[in-house]
Amino acid sequence: MLYGNCISFRELRRVKILKETGFDYVEVPLSPMHSAKKEEIEEFAEALEKEKMRCAAVNVLFPGDLRLTGKNAEPQKAGDYIEEIFEKTKSLKFEKVVFGSGGARKVPEGFGMEAAMGQIVKIIEDHLVPAAEKYGFAIAIEELNKGETNILNSLAECAELAKRINNPKVLLLADLYHIGMENDDLGQLPGYGGILAHCHIANPKDSRFYPQASDSPESIALYKKFFSGLKSAGYGGGISIEGNLGKIKDISELPIPEWVGEDDRLFYAESKKSLEFMRSIQKSN
Repeated sequence: MLYGNCISFRELRRVKILKETGFDYVEVPLSPMHSAKKEEIEEFAEALEKEKMRCAAVNVLFPGDLRLTGKNAEPQKAGDYIEEIFEKTKSLKFEKVVFGSGGARKVPEGFGMEAAMGQIVKIIEDHLVPAAEKYGFAIAIEELNKGETNILNSLAECAELAKRINNPKVLLLADLYHIGMENDDLGQLPGYGGILAHCHIANPKDSRFYPQASDSPESIALYKKFFSGLKSAGYGGGISIEGNLGKIKDISELPIPEWVGEDDRLFYAESKKSLEFMRSIQKSN
């Protein structure tokens, strides 16, 4: 298993922190780079190169105000955006593009779900798949909980969409936070081994915090079941922390190097402890 953490492409100092704490890669939101200066993206690429780190994946594919579904859907605008964003970020050479984008894909009230699914299929087939083939990445469709969107709210629905499109570039993402929020069935994970491309993790029972050894027995059991399911699926790809800091209330006694700035001390401590904990869970399975 490879481990990553989600940061902003502007948080250059955190690239070094993740390298020093033992992570294999970083993951960043894609859509904020659409309005960024080209120089900012190149600075991020240079920081990755300096630390010998990869940006293996990107998330937040579409901005929330770009409509993918409904009567006011903007397929041409989405196509133009896709062409622009991937050309602009090609120097990062990411391998996975997470298709979550709950705001963009949310179906307006009164609009048919099957019609909306057809719109999503067309965006993927007409625009995302050609981009994936041109730039060499895979698309990982992400289940999102109903608090964030009203379509594609289960692993089964996302897997069905991938099978409907039937293209090797269109695969599945398993996110433990959303799985837990929806009480989705982790027992189905082994059956998706052939299309599982990427994973996210955070505590669905406790404020979406980073997974930690101090979490509740209920949460620990959930982590173990998740890793067990991934093992049974034959999954050996990336799993990224996509969560909130703040679980550790006192870091004053923790061994944090002096080069870590004050604003990043909690990030360093929680990232390091979470990585150690996840590796222990993986090892015990």
